[in-house]
Amino acid sequence: MTADDVKKQLQLPDVGQIGVVVEDIDRTIAFYEAAFGLGPFDITEAEAPNVWDRGQEKHIKARLAFTNIGPIELELVQIVEGDSFHLEFLRKHGEGIHHLGFFVKDFQAKLQQAEAMGFEILQKDPFGQFYAYLDTRRPGGIIFELIAPADGNVSMLRRQL
Repeated sequence: MTADDVKKQLQLPDVGQIGVVVEDIDRTIAFYEAAFGLGPFDITEAEAPNVWDRGQEKHIKARLAFTNIGPIELELVQIVEGDSFHLEFLRKHGEGIHHLGFFVKDFQAKLQQAEAMGFEILQKDPFGQFYAYLDTRRPGGIIFELIAPADGNVSMLRRQL
């Protein structure tokens, strides 16, 4: 199954977010601004005391930075406390593109469909209602993230981890 097969079966919208795992958000932002003219970045600190990471409850603290590149949101993720699959990626691959995010209005239905297709949930928010990272690495080479805002307005989403 390819990434395109997954997109077609899940009927995902166009990519809405590119997530990049970094070691130092401030250094990365300075580079992106100087080299590519990206920004300004909206920086936030997020703490998830009970995120679910591959079935285990974990405490994670992160610095997140967001900017838009045209219609696509660029998210920088720096884990500053706790352990997560973001850090596993960083240790194995170094800094780089970690996931593609899809803003979906029917989050629960898409999540159930992905699970029925056999995709493991790598991480989800404490309530399982706002975001979930799917292990789509094997067929497509990159993690897919389903993202849904609490208010149903996908363009206004700013989530915590």
